[in-house]
Amino acid sequence: MTPLAAQRHATVFACCNVIAGDLAKVPLRLYQRTGPSRAEPVADHAATYLLNTESAPGVAARVARFALVYAFALRGRAYAYAPRDGAGELTLLEVIRPDLCAELRDGRARFYAFEDGAGIQRRAPSRAMVHLRYMAEDGWTGRSPLQVAAESVGLALAGQEAAARAASGVQMRAVLKMEDVYEDDEAWHRNAR
Repeated sequence: MTPLAAQRHATVFACCNVIAGDLAKVPLRLYQRTGPSRAEPVADHAATYLLNTESAPGVAARVARFALVYAFALRGRAYAYAPRDGAGELTLLEVIRPDLCAELRDGRARFYAFEDGAGIQRRAPSRAMVHLRYMAEDGWTGRSPLQVAAESVGLALAGQEAAARAASGVQMRAVLKMEDVYEDDEAWHRNAR
């Protein structure tokens, strides 16, 4: 079961769409820890702007968050490139298509290979990426919820396709082969019927 095949199923698409749409609507607040049990909201921070207003030039933050959550719900992983300037401040939050991003490792170091929105091939360290992952048993790669439930989703998809064929009026054709020798003409007519 691939994510592209699964999202053709109306239920899978609707679930991913509703989850992503609802989470994209919620404004995100950034807090700074000021003590062991105290946190105060931070208004003037690049992450607040990138998560709530505009994540990249011309891309509304809600659109980027929708894309991240939709990919996460469908594939179990989502990526965004989050480079920093010379002072260490975030400059943008650019969603990367999950099927165009490769996770690499060198010992314990983690890297990502992808093409950014400007068409530049990049190899970025984990510090410069947002990586959402579902059921990451190794803490790193993540698993698709559809792969976990592949048999159930596959059966549902097959049922939906069979129902669509039946509703379209397509008739199944078959050949029935019967024996040539009958006791009498009445047996032949009964079997023919």
